Amino acid sequence: MTAMPQQHDVVDLLTADHREVQDLFEGYRASADPGQRRLLVDRITVELVRHSVAEEQYLYPTVRKALPNGDEVAEREIEELLEAERILGDLDRLDPADRRFDSLVRDLFDVVSMHIRGEEDVIFPELRERLTAEERLALGLRVGEAKTATPTRPYPARGQGDGDPGGTGAGGEARGGETGGASGEAASGEGVSKGRPLADRVRDWLAGPS
Repeated sequence: MTAMPQQHDVVDLLTADHREVQDLFEGYRASADPGQRRLLVDRITVELVRHSVAEEQYLYPTVRKALPNGDEVAEREIEELLEAERILGDLDRLDPADRRFDSLVRDLFDVVSMHIRGEEDVIFPELRERLTAEERLALGLRVGEAKTATPTRPYPARGQGDGDPGGTGAGGEARGGETGGASGEAASGEGVSKGRPLADRVRDWLAGPS
């Protein structure tokens, strides 16, 4: 049975998401192993897509209504997330040993950092001021449900025998340690996607059967 998500203030919940992704970037910078770096980028991909889908469904509709310039703010944040997914698509097509891989990860970090600053410096203070505590808790519950949803279709793996990208299970938790264990393509420093980017496949998986 899938556990019900705990109820959290939406600001606290999304801030925790930000810290988790920043920790994954720190792990990437601390590693020189191409296979481990691929696993970390795959985990970043999964976490960013989950975060993006939940915000698109629930946070940004609220931002549009609650903030005086909500449409402009929401569109800017959405564009940053789309740019992050475009970079993730480029990373998916590169071997992590390729010299361009690290440069793209730095570009991704810059875009994600800009997104985090926009939410934590602008959106979150406005939500604390304009929404009641009960409204923020209700919004947090909806966002949490979207992030922990487990569709019935198989989880999108990187390749045959690789299992979940980045060592994650259907609930997004790491297996075998903080960054999972390298195996198959990732252990050899390969793991280049031969099909659609992982970010697109995770979006499809979260959407469930069409």
